[in-house]
Amino acid sequence: MKDIDEREERREALKGLGCSRKRVEDARFTQGKGNYVDDINLPGMLHGDFVRSPYAHARIVSINTEAAMALPGVIAVLTAKDLEPLGLHWMPTLAGDKQMVLADGKVLFQGQEVAFVVAKDRYIAADAVELVEVEYEDLAVLVDPFEALQSDVVLREDIKDETEGAHGARTHHNHIFTWTEGDKDATHQAIDEAEVVAEEMVYYHRTHPCPLEPCGSVASMDKVNGKLTLWGTFQAPHVVRTVASILSGIEEHNIRVISPDIGGGFGNKVGVYPGYVCSIVASIVTGVPVKWVEDRMENLMATAFARDYWMKGRISATKEGKITGLDVHVTADHGAFDACADPTKFPAGFFHIVTGSYDIPVAHVQVDGVYTNKAPGGRGVSLFLPRDRGRLLHRTDDRGLGYRAGDGRGRAAAHQLYQQGPVPLSVGLGLGV
Repeated sequence: MKDIDEREERREALKGLGCSRKRVEDARFTQGKGNYVDDINLPGMLHGDFVRSPYAHARIVSINTEAAMALPGVIAVLTAKDLEPLGLHWMPTLAGDKQMVLADGKVLFQGQEVAFVVAKDRYIAADAVELVEVEYEDLAVLVDPFEALQSDVVLREDIKDETEGAHGARTHHNHIFTWTEGDKDATHQAIDEAEVVAEEMVYYHRTHPCPLEPCGSVASMDKVNGKLTLWGTFQAPHVVRTVASILSGIEEHNIRVISPDIGGGFGNKVGVYPGYVCSIVASIVTGVPVKWVEDRMENLMATAFARDYWMKGRISATKEGKITGLDVHVTADHGAFDACADPTKFPAGFFHIVTGSYDIPVAHVQVDGVYTNKAPGGRGVSLFLPRDRGRLLHRTDDRGLGYRAGDGRGRAAAHQLYQQGPVPLSVGLGLGV
């Protein structure tokens, strides 16, 4: 009884944890007083819209903008050729790769940005998009990462001869990186010598965070004082400021990045998108604010996806069901550009949790990133990471190890849950948690 009284006193004193609290942020939203990117309207503001590729892989033969430019209210139509003299036709990604701002010579996924129309309002911009004539030469499409690693088709021609990437050696022109963790030799020895081995291939399909509000930005360049103000659907505003500085040449202290109310993100709004860059360029060129807001179709087609991993796991054990080793190989489909915006880049974060809550003596994980003709992979809300790991470990246990060891469905791993002891624990990969 004393313990209960003390707990209640603590709860009362904390006034938060475990207590019912009235929300203070809801009133303005329920009264329609939120301030989202599309609510921002500045004097003289122009609007931008993209011409997007209907092809997943094609060479651009020509782009004719004459009809679009002749439409009343159209101010400019930007292509990669316009951005190239400024060094703005490519931009860095948050994963050490680079990405086209506007298609440079060819397109690598359906929905890729080909040209940026700037007009007096969004309706004129949308009409002008339909008037831009693009001639394409269709190329072979690779959407299977395993096929991509065997194919003679080169997706990223800009880096086809590079044998070193941002994260180490590249073994094929469509290969991005190989990351490994754990003791490979010891793990393979444990599996080779095991009495029971179970193997499972699990595909974690590509998903889309699909926030309620799509992505958008408003750029306003003040040429008098040399300062840039950027509003946008930014989950990582400091990163956006850094990339904007790198591309524009404007020093970071002269760039103000504002994240107003955001209608959901779930990782989809961590990365830097071509629309942000194009709105900045358009504002610098025209001298007035420029707004770009995508629609739902564009958001689903071209913004950052998550997952798309083939995970092959092997677990070894004794006949009694004691797990002796875990070996995992992940083939990670990162799409046309390695634009992953996860601080742990998911595969690296996967290393820390793949052994789960189980005391597995030795483990080894290898992740290979692969380019394909899909929209760039990105960030997905991190609460699913344990599920990613669980789908592999538990299915391998359920479908093979438990039965072969005579333990029944999903019972083998249960015997090796970590017991209470010193922290941090050292997992089978040699990492502390």
